[in-house]
Amino acid sequence: MRCPNPHDLARRLARTIAHRIASPRSDRGDQGAAALEFGLVFPVVLLVIFGIIQYGYHFWSLHTAAATAREAARRLIVGTDWGCTHAEAIAFADSPAVGSTPPEVTRRYHTEGGVTQDAPVVGSMVTVTVSFQSLDIGLPLLPLPSEGRVTETAPARIESVPPRRLKCDGTQDYVEGVGTY
Repeated sequence: MRCPNPHDLARRLARTIAHRIASPRSDRGDQGAAALEFGLVFPVVLLVIFGIIQYGYHFWSLHTAAATAREAARRLIVGTDWGCTHAEAIAFADSPAVGSTPPEVTRRYHTEGGVTQDAPVVGSMVTVTVSFQSLDIGLPLLPLPSEGRVTETAPARIESVPPRRLKCDGTQDYVEGVGTY
């Protein structure tokens, strides 16, 4: 096999380039194909991007609501005052909540069978429920479960009922007179 002359290769390449520049395009049907493909693919890409944003925010909201409910239940099972536990839970759940309605945080003391009790009793249960509205971008192809309403509950067994409620500031001092379980 013979090695081609570099001058011949250069001449052939120059002739080919000149021919392609000078001759009219035979594939005129491809001129608008890129714009058409962009027009078809771009809305799908935007939908995926907005879907990632919306569902990512919603999952973060679910995680925050569950963590808030667990932390409030954890505080209540050892006898921490409901007033400050409730205020801290509202403040924590307020981050992912959107809209004019603040988060709702409720607690219920009950037996394992589900019978509601007025006050905590060692061995019974407390269930904390956190509920708020999450972000909904409003795209019709990206619906959120429950229209974006997030509700998480956390049950816990009551371990201690001190004679007086514990403060929330971590000092382990007792709340005098005011406050509720």
